[in-house]
Formats: sequence, C-alpha cells, structure tokens
Amino acid sequence: MVTEFLIVCQLVFLAGFVDAIGGGGGLISLPAYLMAGIPAHFAVGTNNLSSPLGTTCATFEFARSVH
Repeated sequence: MVTEFLIVCQLVFLAGFVDAIGGGGGLISLPAYLMAGIPAHFAVGTNNLSSPLGTTCATFEFARSVH
C-alpha cells in the first residue's frame, strides 16, 4: 500500500509537470490511479478535478507575475 502510494505520488508529480509545460498530464495520471487499484469512476473523477485546478493555479500565478 505504501509502495503504491509512493509510485502514484511520483507519477502524478510527473503528470503535473508535463501538464504545466505542454498539456496532456492526464495521460500519465489516469493510468497511475488505475495501477494503484483505484476504481475507474474515482480515477476519472480525480483526473477531471485535478486538470482544472492545475490550470487555475497556473493562471493565477501568470496573472500575478504580469503587471
């Protein structure tokens, strides 16, 4: 259980990094959730929640840095 958690954390971090650079991080995070044994409907819901949140945070950071 702990090993799966650590693997998923690393893959989701990689997915966020890829998503911030060029988009498409869901292609990494969704299989990571499924590999961890999360049911498919929870995995898709979590993936659909994390994408807009990441975009919102990136938008606020960009707006804050631009004068």
